[in-house]
Amino acid sequence: MKYSTLAAILALLFISNNTLAQNLSPKVIGEMSKWKVNQFNFGLGIDSDNYTSMSLTDLLVFAKDPHQMQRDLSMFNEEATTFTAGVALYTSASFSPLNRMTGKYKTDQELQIGIGLHSPKEAMISYKNEQLDSSIVFCNLHGEVTFEAAYLKRHIWNEKFHWYYGLGMNAGTSFGNEMMIISGAYFEPGAHPSTQESEETNVETFQAKHVLYSRVYIPYGLHYQVSNHWTMGLDFRYGIGMQSIQGEKTN
Repeated sequence: MKYSTLAAILALLFISNNTLAQNLSPKVIGEMSKWKVNQFNFGLGIDSDNYTSMSLTDLLVFAKDPHQMQRDLSMFNEEATTFTAGVALYTSASFSPLNRMTGKYKTDQELQIGIGLHSPKEAMISYKNEQLDSSIVFCNLHGEVTFEAAYLKRHIWNEKFHWYYGLGMNAGTSFGNEMMIISGAYFEPGAHPSTQESEETNVETFQAKHVLYSRVYIPYGLHYQVSNHWTMGLDFRYGIGMQSIQGEKTN
């Protein structure tokens, strides 16, 4: 399962402190904190999970009782969706490490620790028959809370532009888990079942299992220094992840 995120940073509060003396004694350096809060980050963006494959068998693994969702699909053609996406809200704090040799904090490196709140993403398999003007759609929906950490290397260009890259990881837990079967009229390939008229659809909901995620990714981005205490910019990340459904194998 590949994982990627585009996060458009709304605001970054940057706190700088350059009051360290040029020459500090080893005793003073030894008493200094190993990390200093460098900035607070807030971001709003879109994140997606891309499955290498998706089938009805894969999807029904999410259901607490797959037998409740059995339907006669012999007259239908399958259309699988391997891409899920949702809105994400991020907040984190960044910490600069202390250079024990100089007694100064490294402004070109930082450890970023935070959390993310992700809106429900929809894994979906559709079955359609155009001649019968009929469709049956199987869905799994759940949101996610992630706990994230990344180590970044930062660079400054032309004093105003900050760009970075690094290595990160997160762990996530799902909420609002549910399965759905949407029965309705035929809809075009690639279209979402929500394009159907509401009076033409019948929605059934079922209980779904809890899901855990873990991901490793490469974060990178570009920010612009708006003022002494604010920057705005874009963050990206791309990586690979694992999905563990309660009582099932890891994907």
